[in-house]
Amino acid sequence: MRKDLSAEVVNAEFEELGSEALYGPQACLVLWARDEDEGIDFGGASRPVGRSSLLKVRVSEVTPIQGGTFEVDGQSHKVIAKPLIKDRARLVWTCQVQPV
Repeated sequence: MRKDLSAEVVNAEFEELGSEALYGPQACLVLWARDEDEGIDFGGASRPVGRSSLLKVRVSEVTPIQGGTFEVDGQSHKVIAKPLIKDRARLVWTCQVQPV
């Protein structure tokens, strides 16, 4: 898929489904990818110890870092792992976040 076509699709998705957010003073749109239980391995058995979510943000809007904070709907969410660019066109950051 052409990069410009990929960008059009990504932009349409964020404009239609995105939530307004702040990353520091920078306004952006974010998508919630999913919630997941965090676990700790106890001898082969994983036990849930907390909840985290995956949040997506366009590369063109912000450059998130581990420890950074997004504010979405009045709630702060801390980036708890190194953000990754997983999409083939390299247009979207995927961040593991946790409410603070």
